[in-house]
Amino acid sequence: MKKDFWVLLFLAILVFALWYKALFNFFAQDDFILINHFSQNNVWQDLKNLFGPPTVTHWRPIHNLYFFVTGNVFSKNYLGYHILTFFFHISASFLIYKTVQKLAKNPKVAITAAFIYAVHPAHFVSLFWISGSATMIGFFLLISSFYGYLIGKKGHSLILFILAILASEAMIIGLAIFAGYEFLYKRKKIDKQFLTIIGSTSVIFLIIKFALFTSKTTFDVYQLELSTKVFPAIKYYLLRIAGFAETSGDKIASWILSVWLTFVALLLIKTLNKKQNFNQFILSVAIIIVGLFPFVLIPQHLSPHYMNISIFGFSIMIALALKQLRPVLSLVFLIIFLGIAAYNINLTKSNNWVIERSNLASIYLEQIKEIKPLPESTLVFPNSKLSTSKEAYISLGNGEAIKFWFKNKNYKYCFTAFGKCSALP
Repeated sequence: MKKDFWVLLFLAILVFALWYKALFNFFAQDDFILINHFSQNNVWQDLKNLFGPPTVTHWRPIHNLYFFVTGNVFSKNYLGYHILTFFFHISASFLIYKTVQKLAKNPKVAITAAFIYAVHPAHFVSLFWISGSATMIGFFLLISSFYGYLIGKKGHSLILFILAILASEAMIIGLAIFAGYEFLYKRKKIDKQFLTIIGSTSVIFLIIKFALFTSKTTFDVYQLELSTKVFPAIKYYLLRIAGFAETSGDKIASWILSVWLTFVALLLIKTLNKKQNFNQFILSVAIIIVGLFPFVLIPQHLSPHYMNISIFGFSIMIALALKQLRPVLSLVFLIIFLGIAAYNINLTKSNNWVIERSNLASIYLEQIKEIKPLPESTLVFPNSKLSTSKEAYISLGNGEAIKFWFKNKNYKYCFTAFGKCSALP
């Protein structure tokens, strides 16, 4: 128990030291929409929006509950939203430590896997964008479910799995992780009853989710594609999982990471002669592959923050490779990856859409505060040196930011990108 506390503290310090800038990132686009929709209305309306058919977003009751709580508790204090997201990330990293320790029976492998997951640069959008937390919350619940299953608490595991898919439908892939573990580690003692229950639960959820609570508009926007576009999507996600930055201009970091990955691959090959190591390797590969879905089939909406499950598999793989090294040399490898991650995070921060749109939203809202328009005035957003009218519309959450930030002013708003606007009184 005492050791667990120190591991948790270490991971918390590590995450805050590496990602602290995310704490001060302003709201952007969907944040305003979701906070307005799920909080600060009357309680009945908030709960109806939370659990009822979706009108502004996907049907994800647990993720929407996040906005119900944070919106009512923190309101305009975006720091509070980010701190809660950090809690989920740190907790997920700690549960990876506990899960891998159970799988590998090796504390070094467990802490290494948790370290890699905690610092992985692909979490950028999840930590910097408040609305990007769906897959992070979903993964936290999924890894909680998997760990509960490993320690024999199958009832708790089932409940947590249900909560995971209600946070993010992508977590339904967790069913394949349970099945993969059963096949690799139990063989003749496969728990068919649990797999049947969790499989049936998944089918029921899919029917409810897509037959009753998904609109035609959502299907149109997030179309599944079985086309040649899938191959570039696979490449894109595999590079993100490996730790490469999404942005250009990172040739030195990419070269260092490539050399690092090469050495890790060579170390990994040496570990596969033992059955236990081989099973862990196959499980890690399986987790990486299943974590790609359904996202590789939606090539029009690529984003690294969807890869939580795959990064879990990648973390196990790296930990397995570094297992045979002496502690000092293993630490050197981890420090190199940490340096690459820090560089790629800063590189991403310099030109990522989340940062640009949150900064833009902040500037627009500050300008309105300075101008102090009369209540019920119409605020016009034309093309300007600051941004296009369309970009202002997106950054301000289709205008919901105005309602959120100036609740009692009853401002109207108009974006010239979508029609003619009357002048501001």
